[in-house]
Amino acid sequence: MAERAKKDDVHPTQSVLIADDDPVTLRLLDHQLRSSGFQTRLARDGQEALDRLDESISLALFDLQMPKLDGIECLKRARERFPDLPVVIISQAGEIRSAVEAIKQGAFEFISKPIDPDELLARLRQAENAARLSAENRQLRRAVEVPAIAPAMIGTSTFAQWLTERCRKVAPLDSTVLITGESGTGKTTVARMIHLLGPRRSGPFVAISCAALPRDLIEAELFGHARGAFTGAISDRPGRAEMAHGGTLFLDEIGDLPLELQPKLLTFLQDRTVQRIGETQIRSIDVRVIAATHQELEEKVRRQLFRQDLYFRLAVLTLLMKPLRERPEDVQPFAEHVLARIAKHRGEAPFSLSPEAKQTLESYSWPGNIRELENVLERATAFGDSPRIEPADLALAGNLVSPEAGTSASLAGQTLDEIERQAIIDTLHLTKGNKKAAAKMLGIDEKSIYNKMKRLEIQEPR
Repeated sequence: MAERAKKDDVHPTQSVLIADDDPVTLRLLDHQLRSSGFQTRLARDGQEALDRLDESISLALFDLQMPKLDGIECLKRARERFPDLPVVIISQAGEIRSAVEAIKQGAFEFISKPIDPDELLARLRQAENAARLSAENRQLRRAVEVPAIAPAMIGTSTFAQWLTERCRKVAPLDSTVLITGESGTGKTTVARMIHLLGPRRSGPFVAISCAALPRDLIEAELFGHARGAFTGAISDRPGRAEMAHGGTLFLDEIGDLPLELQPKLLTFLQDRTVQRIGETQIRSIDVRVIAATHQELEEKVRRQLFRQDLYFRLAVLTLLMKPLRERPEDVQPFAEHVLARIAKHRGEAPFSLSPEAKQTLESYSWPGNIRELENVLERATAFGDSPRIEPADLALAGNLVSPEAGTSASLAGQTLDEIERQAIIDTLHLTKGNKKAAAKMLGIDEKSIYNKMKRLEIQEPR
């Protein structure tokens, strides 16, 4: 019973390399470990041990004194090839100093001859557990240090590759980054990606939207306030800049920052100091700043709506996010990424896109960019009748372009009837004349599309 219990303690696929030049000891260790559930691989000297070492070996037992290569040299070379391999050194009773040196070189443990079977199995079980914990910790570190890629960086386009490379280059730096581009292009997720790839990843990522807050609250939110500084200030409160100490402060929609607050932000960027409203104390802040805007800051500078010196402080490193309509080859891989994420979050079966749905997505101009694509797919998976998404499930309206065009034509100067007529024609083209599907994509009922086709003199598609 005791022997069976020992077998149950060991994983049945655990493989141990045993190296010892004494044939009696080698046979004894082989018998003991095999009877305890291990698989074994034997070597009679140090060189043979290294020759027989590969990734299938889970544990190693090296005798300290062996011909060709001794145990310590075997240990060094083995760990060069397999840094996480647990190695137990076998030593003679009088070789304590050498055994201690082996521990310094990375051996997990040493055991002295004559070897007690129970002690040997206990050492091997400890080494096995240590190796498993080491692997788990390494996976956790990788999850933190190499975050999931930002959605805007997914794809095969030249831009996606350029963006990925730029993010990896700017992440280790502490310089201010300015991310520009249309709304919905993924500026916030790229900012967070830069933070997670950089040395401040363990610090906070604190965001503030300069467009979402009332003008009279932005300063208090950004720099904090003292108790009684204004009506409603019932206690001391740090601002977002202080909260981001040791990490990253993300200033979203920086183009909407009121002109009267821009000098204070400029001072903060220059000195990395803040002064709460109602206080005289100056506080030093260790923080990296990333800003984003959908506006043309250079144009605002020319119109004197944005300080030039603040613009130069912000635009140390710049990233321009391309709109989705200018990178149509990225639409499909990004859509598949979003669908996989939705399925995983809901615990549902994977979703897929029909060839017609893929063509529909690639032919749409995406005025709302990545954010709009995410919303379209969220609705399609919520209201669709099957995991396979068809064009009728996408509920896109207008802004359809030919695959060859890459961008949508301007609607300026066209009448509403002309715009509506073209939207219906393009939608019918994509659905191959299926009026029910076209009506669903346009957000109208089937009867309405017949009426509109008659009123707008739209011919049946061929």
